Amino acid sequence: MASVFGFSTAPSEGGGDFLPIVQYDARAGRVFRRDRVDTGQGFENEQIDITPIFKAICDFENIEVGWIVFTPGSAPDFRMVPIGHQLPDRPSPNHKNGLRFMLKLSKECGGDKPIREIAGTSKAFLSGVEAVYTQYLAQKGNNPGKLPVIVLEKTTPVKTGSGERSSTNYHPQFKISGWAPRGDLVFEPKGGAAPASAKATAGQADAPSVAPSTGSTRAAAPTAQTELVDDFG
Repeated sequence: MASVFGFSTAPSEGGGDFLPIVQYDARAGRVFRRDRVDTGQGFENEQIDITPIFKAICDFENIEVGWIVFTPGSAPDFRMVPIGHQLPDRPSPNHKNGLRFMLKLSKECGGDKPIREIAGTSKAFLSGVEAVYTQYLAQKGNNPGKLPVIVLEKTTPVKTGSGERSSTNYHPQFKISGWAPRGDLVFEPKGGAAPASAKATAGQADAPSVAPSTGSTRAAAPTAQTELVDDFG
């Protein structure tokens, strides 16, 4: 019911109207689906590991890039523009370069809310998406009206620093396993989207640089493109 402001002020069923998310954890090399679960005493986040079965239609037509800060206990702060546009000014030293896009998970890993968003600022995540986005740009002309279906082929451990300052992050290697119609994966402008400024010059889209990789780890076997209809409904 609308209030005097012209919109509802009642608590939202399910704990909020935010688009549910998928998260890539670079420290573990895992993909998680975050669900809101009713415990009977309120809603809590539940992390579902979907790494071995991750498959999603990715809305690479509407990738957003810009500045993001993730603060524990608070909602993330996004300052984003469509890819290819000039980045907004950096809001604070805590904001890092990042990207955000929508995706639709397959039936096997999507739960009851397959349409979600994924965002991140880690160099591992950014370089992994950059590599598969480059594949998308090279192949999209042969797949008009369709979006890429992405799987996680493997992750690669990369160690940085030394001694007490050493750390290991896992760089994801995503792969396009097929192409599918957009269907009900409808782009929804979200909070933090800044007004698009002057278009970047050709070849200067705001993509992160690729980090080096060594070795390999776990792999997820891609499914044949002929199964895409069953995978996504």
